[in-house]
Amino acid sequence: MVVDKYKLVASLGLAALAGLTAMAAGLMSEARASVILGRTLCSFLITGVLVYIGVFLFERFGCRDLMGETEAAMAELAAQEKAAGEELAEAAAGAAEPAGDEQPGAAADGAAEPGNGFEPLQADSLRRVVGSNEGGQG
Repeated sequence: MVVDKYKLVASLGLAALAGLTAMAAGLMSEARASVILGRTLCSFLITGVLVYIGVFLFERFGCRDLMGETEAAMAELAAQEKAAGEELAEAAAGAAEPAGDEQPGAAADGAAEPGNGFEPLQADSLRRVVGSNEGGQG
C-alpha cells in the first residue's frame, strides 16, 4: 500500500495544528503537564486519522475529478477574459486615435446621436418617489 504524499502532508499538518491548539488551551487553563501532553497527543492522533480518512473518501468518490474539471473550466474562463481584455485594449487604442477628417470634439458629440442607443436623461422622464413623511400628511 503506497501512501500518497499529499494525503499524509495534509493530515499531519492539520493534526499538528490541532495539537498546538490543544497545548495552548491546556497552558492557558494552567493544567498539569501530563494532562496537557495527553490531550495534545489525543487531538493530534484523532485529527490526523480523521483528515486522512476524509481525504481518502474525498478522492474515492470522484471529487478529485470534479476538482480537475472545475480547474480546467476556470483556466478556460481566465483565457477568455484575457482575450476579451486584449480586444478591449485594441479597441480603446483604435478609438483613441481620431481619423484625419474628424475633429477632436466630434467623439463627444457622437455619443449623443440617436443612432447609437444613447439617450441623455430628461427631467420630465424621471419619476419622483414620495416617502410617507413627505406625502402631505403631518
